[in-house]
Amino acid sequence: MGKTILINLFKTFVFSVIISIAAISILHAIKKIGNFSDALPLICMGALNLNGILLLMAAPAIFLTYPSIWGKPVMRLFLYFAGPLAFILTDFTLPLSSADTILYIMVGVIFIVIHAIFYYKLLQGPKQIR
Repeated sequence: MGKTILINLFKTFVFSVIISIAAISILHAIKKIGNFSDALPLICMGALNLNGILLLMAAPAIFLTYPSIWGKPVMRLFLYFAGPLAFILTDFTLPLSSADTILYIMVGVIFIVIHAIFYYKLLQGPKQIR
């Protein structure tokens, strides 16, 4: 179970970085802010940094390897989703520009959606043949 959760966290990070780079690039193209070729390295680094923070905040999901914690659905949901959700809620309280707030929330929502997909697959477990 622990190996599966670590793999899911890694996959969540990778897919979230890729989708975040695409989403930020689309947002940049829509707003037409400067030259895209100059902004692309900054977009990539920003997506890596924000998703790295989200990954660290999702790290308590590793504690789900303990059967005593896995058996409690409320504790399971809290450990799995509390960090990324706290990131999004904190974005509303930070004194950032509206563009930065939108960007941070967008990356956070992308991460949570991908994280939720892997959570659903984790709950399904391996299919047993009868």
